[in-house]
Amino acid sequence: MTSPFNRRAASALADDGLQEALRLATSRFGDLRKQAFDSTAAPLALRARAREIRRRTFDDLDRHLDTLFSNLTRLGVHVHSAADASEADKIIIGIARRHGVKTVVKSKSMATEEIHLNAALEAAGITPFETDLGEWILQLAGETPSHLVAPALHKTREQVARLFAEKVDPNIGDDPRDLTSAARKRLRAEFLRAGMGVSGVNFAIAETGTLCLVTNEGNGRLVTTLPKVHVAVMGFEKVVPTLAEALTLLAVLPRSATGQKLSSYFTMVTGPRKEAEADGPEEMHLIVLDNGRSRHLGGPFHEAFYCIRCGACQNTCPVFQSVGGHAYDSVYGGPIGAILSPMLRGLEASGELSSASSLCGACQEVCPVFVDIPRMLIEMREARLAQRTVPMTERAAFRIAARAMRTPFVWDLGIKLLPRLLAPLLKRTKTKWLSGPAGAWLKGRDLPPPPTKSFREIWRERQRDTKRQAPRPVDRPTETHGGKTVDRARRLLEISKGISHAPPAPAPGPLPEVEVPDPAVRFCEEFEAVGGHAHRPESLEAAREIVLELFRRFSDRAVVMDEGLPLPTAGWLREEGAEILPLSPVGNDRREAIAKAGLGITGCDWAIAETGTVILTSGPRRPRLYSLLPEAHLVLVPEERIIPHLSAASPLIGEALAGGDGAPSCVNLITGPSRSADIGLTLVTGVHGPCEIHAIVVPKKLNLSPPHTSAPDAEKPSPFSLEEE
Repeated sequence: MTSPFNRRAASALADDGLQEALRLATSRFGDLRKQAFDSTAAPLALRARAREIRRRTFDDLDRHLDTLFSNLTRLGVHVHSAADASEADKIIIGIARRHGVKTVVKSKSMATEEIHLNAALEAAGITPFETDLGEWILQLAGETPSHLVAPALHKTREQVARLFAEKVDPNIGDDPRDLTSAARKRLRAEFLRAGMGVSGVNFAIAETGTLCLVTNEGNGRLVTTLPKVHVAVMGFEKVVPTLAEALTLLAVLPRSATGQKLSSYFTMVTGPRKEAEADGPEEMHLIVLDNGRSRHLGGPFHEAFYCIRCGACQNTCPVFQSVGGHAYDSVYGGPIGAILSPMLRGLEASGELSSASSLCGACQEVCPVFVDIPRMLIEMREARLAQRTVPMTERAAFRIAARAMRTPFVWDLGIKLLPRLLAPLLKRTKTKWLSGPAGAWLKGRDLPPPPTKSFREIWRERQRDTKRQAPRPVDRPTETHGGKTVDRARRLLEISKGISHAPPAPAPGPLPEVEVPDPAVRFCEEFEAVGGHAHRPESLEAAREIVLELFRRFSDRAVVMDEGLPLPTAGWLREEGAEILPLSPVGNDRREAIAKAGLGITGCDWAIAETGTVILTSGPRRPRLYSLLPEAHLVLVPEERIIPHLSAASPLIGEALAGGDGAPSCVNLITGPSRSADIGLTLVTGVHGPCEIHAIVVPKKLNLSPPHTSAPDAEKPSPFSLEEE
């Protein structure tokens, strides 16, 4: 009981601030997760489908990886394979040196934490900047993440305020909004000047060669747009065969991670920017990391690769809730970390983590893809025992227990004698004097007095009582078939499957969806629910007043806007005296000027009613930065382009990505403003992206745009008409 984990756990248990932070965060995440899944039509069926996607992916992994690499190469992405962390670091440093990169901005990535990329970059004379708010806090503090989704979960607001006063601004207070604003100001400058951006990958879609990021703050979009070079790092387990399957996984990931129906941003990057596009990276690389993964394919821990890194198992685990992530001494903490860490680092380094579990099964219960963590924990313990990494005293204790269980006489005798021997000690609380393993195990535990009767004795007594009270049998017609027996057996088998945590089988056909009788009304409700401001004008004059009222709040700053919008916003704003920046030309994204703009106005390709999401594709007249850098974002949503559900977006986005040279290099699903709750669990908007997002739902009678085209290019007309001025 003096292993490193136990020493770290003891330190965590004695930290009152950490205990309070863990209690608040994990309970809140759990409540939000439940509410989010309650909003779906069939949560178990959705999760069963997600699990089936992960299972089938690994049944044919080599083919899907080959398809992914072929499509990425076709799109101009440089694909690299890294056998271990050292090789991955060398590849990234080599790319940076070839381009003369001095500073690197990083989006949150567990894979880059796994390979200790920051230390490698600093050793090479390159300065890395973590841009996720939680990760940046930890970089300032010189600490590592303690949670898969909320890396600074262990830090209180007061601790963050003291850190910012020391490292950022000595006059700053402890208001999370002021702290976030300071981070935004400091990191915005780094985004604008960095030569290379490094990100992780949530899903890599094989059929389209698309790398997907799930983020809330906007830093993922900036990292993959502003630097001239974008490098993505992922383990091969992130591959997903099709776009439709990726969107199914997206439906469960944010719900499990943060309790959102969708994260603020789902960014789909399909190669470097196209020649006609104004912004985006000129060069793109993907590092595919092995680092010990391949040796477990097809083995007893193969199922751990199904994990989509939502962190739900951490939030529900009683051990993690007590000691936090740092006690695991690994980037992957909690129940899934107790499997992944020994897989990647070896049993000698992390094998003890499999014992840091009560085997209660709560982790599998909340897992969005039903990963059987309890089974793998038991097998990990068995593997550790086989390698004799378990202390001799522990092995001896379990051997004695096993022999007693195999010998009925010894077991029965022990059941009768132990209560009599232990009762005096427990009754008088004399366990505190015990030393060694027994004393360490009893520390912090209040054991109840042992029962005077064993379970089997109580069971036998109840059976005897039942027989005495049973009514006399009544003659009934003999059943000529076994239908009732079969039905009863089926019910018992179903119950047993539930007890053994067997995941439900996926339902055939399309998944049930919630009813959306009026997509426009539902879109506005959901858009408001995620922090946006929705408007439904009935006339051009009403729409004009909405646009001008929003502009007047930023009248001292310029406006940027797409061409071909469905409302004549440019004419209205010029009449009001607004400065409208010219459209960004090819090869000059005008980032500095756009960053100073107060309002960015864009159209959208589609909108999703069920989640309040707008979908924007990049294109020659639709720069990515217009919806990202200005203080506020106004999106014009043609009513006829509102679709009911996320699943309905799959064929539309797929058609756009299949548009050849005219296909967009980036598709963004935007759900609300940029946001974070990394400081004291206080939700703050405007971290790196817009502080506000507004939507005008444009009725068909007011829409000035021609029929929608899903994959515009330089030669084809834009899906939005040129404005009438």
